[in-house]
Amino acid sequence: QSTPQLFRKSALESDGARLFTHAVFEEFQEEYKCSTNTLTSRGFSESNNMELNTVKDALRNRNFIVQYNPGTLESSCTCKLFERRGVPCRHILWIYLGNGLEKIPESSFAKRWTKDALRDIKSNHKGCVGVGDVDIIDKKRIEMTKLWSEVHETMGVLIGREKEHVEDLCKLIKEFREKLLPSVPPMTKHQELEELLGCATNNEITILPPKISKNKGSGKRMMSNKAKVVACASKPKRMCNNCKQMAHHDKRNCPNPFVERPPQNVDDEEEEEEEEEEEEEEENEDDELED
Repeated sequence: QSTPQLFRKSALESDGARLFTHAVFEEFQEEYKCSTNTLTSRGFSESNNMELNTVKDALRNRNFIVQYNPGTLESSCTCKLFERRGVPCRHILWIYLGNGLEKIPESSFAKRWTKDALRDIKSNHKGCVGVGDVDIIDKKRIEMTKLWSEVHETMGVLIGREKEHVEDLCKLIKEFREKLLPSVPPMTKHQELEELLGCATNNEITILPPKISKNKGSGKRMMSNKAKVVACASKPKRMCNNCKQMAHHDKRNCPNPFVERPPQNVDDEEEEEEEEEEEEEEENEDDELED
């Protein structure tokens, strides 16, 4: 890859251009520019071989605390950009520039963003495996990866060669396989699955019953006519104002809505009128007394 254009051509920026890919270097270079233009110091202290630097960021108008170990060159910042992106932040770069560092420490960048991230990666029949990452992959898988790399390179060399060379290679592979077969038992499908996943499978699987969700209106059903009659018969009877009978209905749902009432006597009507007139007279007299 070509070298990207540098901002100030300093040793620290040149080391970033050498380490990072072009896309990641653009983000690193933006942080480097801000570290040289927008930051000022607001405090310094030491505690347990650690330097505590308070850095004022003019663009964000905030103070950030950077912890720096001069012995191990390890650093951390309260902005947490390195933890989120794997690239040193402007505040850490400002501390490096102040201490005269010419190279970025290995603890301040993620290897996956470097140009050498894929240099030690070889492809095998199970995917991509990192050769240099001993902490994650055991030595046996590393040797298997190297073997597959050799096989691929050998197959590339055999392209266009004579037929005898291919036959000799097949013969060697068969002889070596016959030596391994008596000592290595065949793998079962269960073992092949564990080998593929890289972990042991769980033989006991507990499946819980699903939760029953009760939606609105669920659990109800239409009552039959017989059930309605039985439910109605269990209720106490009441007086219907329409038919004047004790029944399980009222005036609103009476089965006989047009029941004729017996006519009143004329004398009863005259007595009621006289009583109403007397009541009106009494009320008028009460009003006059009050006045």
